[in-house]
Amino acid sequence: MTSRQITPPVALAVSMADARASARANGNEQDAEIEIRVRALTAEAEYITGRSIINRTYEVTQPGFTGVVPIPSSPLVEVISLKYLDAAGATQTLSEDAYVVDRSIEPGFVTLAAGATWPTTKQSPNAVTLTVVCGYGNDETATPAAFKGYILAKVREYFAPAGTPESPHLIRGLDCLKVHS
Repeated sequence: MTSRQITPPVALAVSMADARASARANGNEQDAEIEIRVRALTAEAEYITGRSIINRTYEVTQPGFTGVVPIPSSPLVEVISLKYLDAAGATQTLSEDAYVVDRSIEPGFVTLAAGATWPTTKQSPNAVTLTVVCGYGNDETATPAAFKGYILAKVREYFAPAGTPESPHLIRGLDCLKVHS
């Protein structure tokens, strides 16, 4: 199974105004550097927690139907499609009636609906393709407070005067968001 992001987030996880204030920047001369730092800290927080903050689209591919198709990140917004290469190599879209999305654990998975059977697929490394949207929303207004707090505190640390100690405890603020699957 492989997972890749096919549509990146369209916004930052925190507003530039909030990030600028955390960096104690006057004006927008440092905006490019602040934005890079926010994006890096967002990626770090998402990696640590197994979550996507701002909505983005993922594609999960696997060689065939092997019981379940995992969702790559939490929270799941929607399943766009579940496609497969049939035995002849033609792309088919599996009917939504044939599968269910199980959200009993995070990040969840797609499994067969009761009474359904997986179709036969072509032998190929990416015979099955699940396309999903994951995230909390389309902009920073949907970002959970724990993510905002972490990102803004780390921005503040990064732009603090030289010699200012970093807090080893900031990362603990993300514990409540970790996906344990």
